[in-house]
Amino acid sequence: MATPVILPTYSVGGWSANVDDDFGCRWVVTAQTLHGGASRKLHATERPFGMGAYRARSYLSARSDTVQGWCQAPDFAGAVAARDRLLGVFPDGTQLALVKTDGISTRQLLVELDSTAIKIEGWADAQGFDWQLPFYAADPRWLDTTVQTAGPFTVIGTATDGLDWGSGGLDWANGGLDWGSSGNGGVLSLNNPGTAPTWPVFTIAGPLTNPTFTNPATGDVISYTGTIEAGQTLVIDTSPFTRSVALNGVDRFGFLASAQWIEIPPGGQVTVQFSGTGAGTVTATWQYAYN
Repeated sequence: MATPVILPTYSVGGWSANVDDDFGCRWVVTAQTLHGGASRKLHATERPFGMGAYRARSYLSARSDTVQGWCQAPDFAGAVAARDRLLGVFPDGTQLALVKTDGISTRQLLVELDSTAIKIEGWADAQGFDWQLPFYAADPRWLDTTVQTAGPFTVIGTATDGLDWGSGGLDWANGGLDWGSSGNGGVLSLNNPGTAPTWPVFTIAGPLTNPTFTNPATGDVISYTGTIEAGQTLVIDTSPFTRSVALNGVDRFGFLASAQWIEIPPGGQVTVQFSGTGAGTVTATWQYAYN
């Protein structure tokens, strides 16, 4: 197991920096751009006949970062093997979690290699090299590695809410309208003390029909039309970077009657009202997010 020598440590794809690794090599970061925040995409058009500009909301841009440093190996063979390990960190072009640990928190950034190549420059004594890793992150947010959870709460019974016209009209004799006992919904409180927005994942275990999530503050609604049978699980991922709707792993995006995605703002919280019919369970999970 790699031994930290300096904080913060960085790790991605089995490779780590600011550590002594299991092969007797010391990897040290000498410069990086990871600690700065992502830039903003500005949407503005100059007013041709007036002061200033017309603008729309700005958003965080994707980010390109570079980490560079040196590696010292015990011998020439160790340096060659270390070089190969570094070049093999991203073997197939996929995104990997770059994890940063500073002794206070552990956060991750989903990255891939940028369009420029990994740079390696060998030392004269052949027992080490300088290196440079270029990263690209389509999602510019650092996510806390701890997953937050609200729920699960159990949905009980079938809703009886509404006006009962079964007796031919409204019966005021007992003091007003009797809406019955709902028992089929619940409230999820989701907070985010971070500096960037984040989005929840809703997991619904059947039996349950027509699950719906509403943000009363904004009126945003996520509504699924269909039944989740006992033993089935519906997962609704609301993040714009991983958005999906799957029932037991099978795509069900087309079953959404409403897709007004619910965002947890930076430094804030949202209260989500759930409704549905059945006796299943509902859970929300999310991660704090930082610029």
